[in-house]
Amino acid sequence: MKKQFLFVCLAIAGTLTCGGCTDFLTSDNPSAITDQYYNTLDGQQRLLTDIYSKYRTVYGTGQLQYYGTDMYMAVTESPDEKMFGGYDKSFNSTAGVVGPYWSTLYKIVQEGNTLLNRCTPEVAGDQYASITAQGRFLRALAYYYLVETFGPVPLLTEENTGVIEHAERTSEKDVYAFMVSELGDIVDVLPARPAESGRLCNAAVLQLQGKVLLTRAYKEFAEPGDFEAAAKCFDRIIDDPEQNFHLLESYADVFAEENQGNAEVIWAIQYGTDKNYLGSGNPQHLLFGFNIVALRPDLFDKVQKDYSAMQRGYWIIPQVHEWFTDPVLDARYDATFKREFYVNNAASEHYGELGLYFPRWNDVSGDDKGALECYPYKDGDTYNWYPNSTALTILQSGSDFMPIVQKFKESNIDWGGAGTREDIVMRVGDTYLLSAEAWLGAGDATKALLRINDLRMRAASDASRREEMKLDAVDLDVILDERGRELLGEHDRWFDLKRTGKLIERAYRYNPFVSYYDNLNENHLVRPIPQDERNKVDGLTQNEGY
Repeated sequence: MKKQFLFVCLAIAGTLTCGGCTDFLTSDNPSAITDQYYNTLDGQQRLLTDIYSKYRTVYGTGQLQYYGTDMYMAVTESPDEKMFGGYDKSFNSTAGVVGPYWSTLYKIVQEGNTLLNRCTPEVAGDQYASITAQGRFLRALAYYYLVETFGPVPLLTEENTGVIEHAERTSEKDVYAFMVSELGDIVDVLPARPAESGRLCNAAVLQLQGKVLLTRAYKEFAEPGDFEAAAKCFDRIIDDPEQNFHLLESYADVFAEENQGNAEVIWAIQYGTDKNYLGSGNPQHLLFGFNIVALRPDLFDKVQKDYSAMQRGYWIIPQVHEWFTDPVLDARYDATFKREFYVNNAASEHYGELGLYFPRWNDVSGDDKGALECYPYKDGDTYNWYPNSTALTILQSGSDFMPIVQKFKESNIDWGGAGTREDIVMRVGDTYLLSAEAWLGAGDATKALLRINDLRMRAASDASRREEMKLDAVDLDVILDERGRELLGEHDRWFDLKRTGKLIERAYRYNPFVSYYDNLNENHLVRPIPQDERNKVDGLTQNEGY
């Protein structure tokens, strides 16, 4: 007997996961929920909250965002790291990551379908337009990640309350047509700026609409004018003051802990400090560091708020530092990386002294800070900012130390604790880069360069030096390098490379695991359909190569 597929039980009282930063994410879960509850306004609001919360899982699936790209690499040869970080020949449809990712996205789709089926003007009153627009956005976003991850996928748009035994994959062309239509319908429905942090607004709709059009513009089924239409979506956010978002004067201020929900943040996933709703928390502060306590317990201990990010999820590929061609002029470098670490082990005779120091990557002066240890960038032609590992020759001389990413610093939590700050998904800095890419695709390199340079001037370490930050020319590699500098650690690098057709080229160029396994090919531009889903449902064909 076939098991159910993609079906989300409406009795989800035990699975509602609410966040804690805002009122709309801290509602108490009801002790019992019946199907009829979702015919009420309260039930529909709670269902919408649950859909929002599931995006915590979507954006927390780092293996599908970071691994196997030109910026991030694995540090071991565990099965998932070999598959997603290196594209070795073990890559298959039973991979532990793809199943939950597929499942989460389809839960969003099905809960969205339920919401949109049950929500009527009679029930929702003056909230009808807002609730349905949010539901359609969140469902369209789920389909964006589904179709870009897996290629053709079942396009389900109606509420399902039974068991699905047969499902066929819908063409990418039709899925894209659906997303474009859905997002076009809800432009200018949501407010310019939401009343609560974490809620969607009109700029978020424009951003996603533009990204969908931009992505389609590269595909064989692109429609004439997709690039320009995408550019106009992004430009509305940038140029229309009624959209209420703009670049901050300082890049570092975008990520300041005390400045969350600022005027550059279009949409962010919310968490908060209430452990009843926090779940596993925002993991960003844990992804790009090193375990400083394990490596030097004589100098550092766990009683440390300023080192709360000292874990390891992924390594920044050392060559990425070189993309900051002038790390003194480009303030994003020091805003992104923490390079100084002071001894905090009270038992050490060096307590309070500078323990570890990392010069900027192009600083050949060595340890001019008087640190106990200094880790230069290179020793001749050898990169030392690789993890020390026996997996690859290039890693065997690594230091196992490198500057950590401090953009996502959490000073209010304990060592290794669940992150509580918002997870920025959309912001205006990205909007400028997407606009540049869209105008370049539309054949207007002048406008593309203008957007890039506007963003780069914001990054100047001194206002008097902004002109020095300007570039003279732009192409796709320039844009991708700039995306790396501006958006380091902020999700979706794999999707950026796939969209632009640069994944294979740049992963081979920069990622040592990809070169080592030498197996990355066109088949890997989509991930495998989870075998467990194919076992449950007839009609789900597998992607080639898996």
